[in-house]
Amino acid sequence: MTVSSQLRPTRTTSRPAAPRPEGLFDRLAPRLHHYGLVLLRGGLGGVFVWFGVLKVIGLSPAARLVVDVIPFETGGWFVPALGWAEIALGVWLLTGRAQAVLLPVLGGHLLGTFAVLLLTPHVAFEHANPVLLTLVGEFVVKNVVLLAAAIVLTTRPRT
Repeated sequence: MTVSSQLRPTRTTSRPAAPRPEGLFDRLAPRLHHYGLVLLRGGLGGVFVWFGVLKVIGLSPAARLVVDVIPFETGGWFVPALGWAEIALGVWLLTGRAQAVLLPVLGGHLLGTFAVLLLTPHVAFEHANPVLLTLVGEFVVKNVVLLAAAIVLTTRPRT
């Protein structure tokens, strides 16, 4: 035996390396992304249908807010019509079809909800402070997330 072979460490057993968490995540990420998009589409579409149905049947807690922010006399037809439009948007989202057309329609609807902040700020902010949101203000501001979800869904291939 030579001196150099005596200085070299020897392996007694070889066992496979333990799976690293990053490797597991890397393998799962594409599938999680796919199912995340499916859940996002179903959730956003479902919310639009649900809120629309509540408006159509006259049980929406947001109906008074809608009527108060519209700058013209709406009569009894406007909230149910808006509800039917939301149902249509929800079903459209669920189908995943004609997304290039859906995005501006859905985006316009969601951006329209921000009219509450501009036209009735006393309802959306405490003490006229834009940092202090009321419950109504929070209800409206959360639409930023819905808008972001709509952009993600309508600019991705159908899932």
